[in-house]
Amino acid sequence: MDVSYFSHVRREIAPLLSGTYHTGLEVGCGAGVTLEWLQSSGICTNTIGVEYDPLAALEAGNRVNKVYCGDIGSIDLDIPPESVDLLLCLDVLEHLPDPWAVMKNLYRLVRPGGSVVVSLPNVRYWKVSAPLLFSDKWQYTDAGVLDRTHLRFFVKQTAIEMVEQGGFTVEKVISTGLGRSKRSQFVNGLLPDFIINLLSYQFVIKGTKLVS
Repeated sequence: MDVSYFSHVRREIAPLLSGTYHTGLEVGCGAGVTLEWLQSSGICTNTIGVEYDPLAALEAGNRVNKVYCGDIGSIDLDIPPESVDLLLCLDVLEHLPDPWAVMKNLYRLVRPGGSVVVSLPNVRYWKVSAPLLFSDKWQYTDAGVLDRTHLRFFVKQTAIEMVEQGGFTVEKVISTGLGRSKRSQFVNGLLPDFIINLLSYQFVIKGTKLVS
């Protein structure tokens, strides 16, 4: 697989982050570049990654404080319960057989008041839905919404529901829509949800583990 697949810094999550976090855990951390960015920016003090691909995990080991290599659905993480301040699941849950169970298992690691940020591709995106509707076409690709390694597919509402079923309270949802610039976000705000849902190839969701 192209090395760039594991080496993209996910700076678009910045608007969903507030203040600083002691421990950040990223599931599907790739080469660790996003965790490295969070630490170098002073957003996270301690960084932990989980990565399925052994070569990417090896590279991540040079960038983050601790890396686990394995399948998040079965790996044993010796992370104390309620010790994670920021949990990241960025374009990883759609690759799993049971992402709902994984979210519930990860929930116990997050401290009360801690945050989760999840990004998921939108199968309602017009470049997917239009060919399906008008030409009976559903073509898997090497990357993107119809990545051939995707096992689960989501629209905005089912993505939100998965985060909520994991135990988190959803606070904010960012839509890619026309883009993430201030001008694009302004235009996004004027468009009805129906249009935004067709224009968005991805949704980024922030949730919080409420304090009992």
